[in-house]
Amino acid sequence: MLNVEQLGIKIASLRKQNGLSQEKLAEMLHISPQAISRWENGHTIPETLLLPVLSQIFNCSIDEIIMPAYSLDPEIEDKRTNVLELQAKQIAKYVVQQLGDTTHDKIIGLDDSTIIHAIRKLHPNLGDCEVMRSNVENHDRYTCLYITVTTPQKEIKLVEKIYCSDDKELLGYSLFNQYTLAIPQIYYIDHDKKILLMEDMNDCIQGFHFDEHNESGEIFRNNYNTLLAETAKIHAAFWENKDAFGKVGLDWRHDTKENLLAHINGMEADFLKYRRKEEAGKIPKMWNGLCNKIDSNRLDYFQQAINYLKNEYFGLLEDRFHIGKNVTIIHGDLHPGNTFLINSEHPAIKVIDMEAVRIGLCTEDLAMLLALHMEPDKKYALPLIDYYYECLCKDVKGYSYELFMSDYKLSIMESMFFTIRLINNGIYDFVMRDKAIRAYESFVLDK
Repeated sequence: MLNVEQLGIKIASLRKQNGLSQEKLAEMLHISPQAISRWENGHTIPETLLLPVLSQIFNCSIDEIIMPAYSLDPEIEDKRTNVLELQAKQIAKYVVQQLGDTTHDKIIGLDDSTIIHAIRKLHPNLGDCEVMRSNVENHDRYTCLYITVTTPQKEIKLVEKIYCSDDKELLGYSLFNQYTLAIPQIYYIDHDKKILLMEDMNDCIQGFHFDEHNESGEIFRNNYNTLLAETAKIHAAFWENKDAFGKVGLDWRHDTKENLLAHINGMEADFLKYRRKEEAGKIPKMWNGLCNKIDSNRLDYFQQAINYLKNEYFGLLEDRFHIGKNVTIIHGDLHPGNTFLINSEHPAIKVIDMEAVRIGLCTEDLAMLLALHMEPDKKYALPLIDYYYECLCKDVKGYSYELFMSDYKLSIMESMFFTIRLINNGIYDFVMRDKAIRAYESFVLDK
C-alpha cells in the first residue's frame, strides 16, 4: 500500500534535487503552491494525470515517485506490477473522461464566454482570449478551479470558487470589494449560483513564510509595516460604518449578555478539558517537531483571563457593539497565511478567506497577527502596534490610545483560547499557544 507520508518526502526530495522551489514546480504543473505543500506534508497525493508530468520534470520513472520504499523484496516486487497496472488504468480512464467532457454543458462553473465577458469589464482593450482550466480541488465548503485566460497582451490567472451552499465568505468578499482594495481583484460574484471568480494570488508571497529563514520570509518580515498599514486602512474603511454593519449583523456572541456568557463559559470549558488532559499526560510532549513544555503557573493564566473577561467584557455590549461605537468590520481570521504580499516596487497586501468577517474590535485582527503569530513580546510588538494605531488615526477620530491598548489586552486574552480549542481538536500547535501566553505575560502581566 502506498505510504502517503513517504510519498510526500520523496516528492520534496526530488523537487530539491532538481533545484525547484514549491512555487516553480506549481507553476510548471499549473497548480497552486499550497497543493505542492500538501503533497509534501503527507496530507494529499498528486492527481493521477500529474504523475507522468512529474516523472518528466524529475527525470525519473513514475515508479520512483510512487514507491519510495521500494526494495528487492519478492512480495513488494509482486505488488509493484499491480500498482503500475492500476496506475496506467487510472491515467487512461482520466484521459478518456477528459476527452469526453468537452461540451459546454459539462464544464464545471462558469462557461468561457461568461469568464471572458467578466475579464473585459475590467480590461476592455484585450484582444482574443483563450480560457484554459487546470486542476479541480474539492473542499468541504466549495470546489475550487484554477483558470488561465491567455490574450496577446497578457496572461490572467484566476481562481473560481463554487460554494456548496449559502456561504458567508461570498458576503465577505462582496463587502470588502465595495470598501477596500486589500483583496484579490474580484471579476464575478453570483450569489444565486454561489460562484466567485477572482484573481489568483499564487505568484505573490504568502504570509505563512513569515517565520521561515529564506528569501520569502525575509521579504515578508521586512514588510510588516505594509501589512499593518493595510490592516489599519481596512478597519478605518468600516469604522462605525452602520451601512456595512447592517449587511453583516452582530456576531451571535455580542447579541445578548446571555450569549456572551455562553461564549466565555464555552472557552472556560475548553480550557478545563485541556488542563485535565495536560495534567493526565494525555497531551503529547512532541508533535511535528514542536515541544510541549508548560508549567502549572502558566496554565493558571487561562483562568485569570476568564475571570477578567467575565468582569470587563460585558460592558462593551451596550457601550460599543449595540450602538456601533469604536467598532469596525474585522477579517476575523487574519493570520499571516491569509495574507499575500505583492512583491513590486511599491509593495501591497491582499487578504483572502472571508468566512469569518464580522463586527468586532480592531484589536481582534491585530492580536491574531501579532500575539498568535508574528510578534507576541511587548518589547518588539509595541512599535508595530503603535505604527498600526498611527495609521488608523489618520482616518479615525475619538479612539484614545488608552482604550486601544485596553482592547488589545482583552483581544490577547480571548485569542489565548483559540489555541486551546485547536489542541483539543488534535492540532497541537504548542508554538501558537506559547506565543499567546507570552503576549499575556508581556502585555497584561507586564513580565
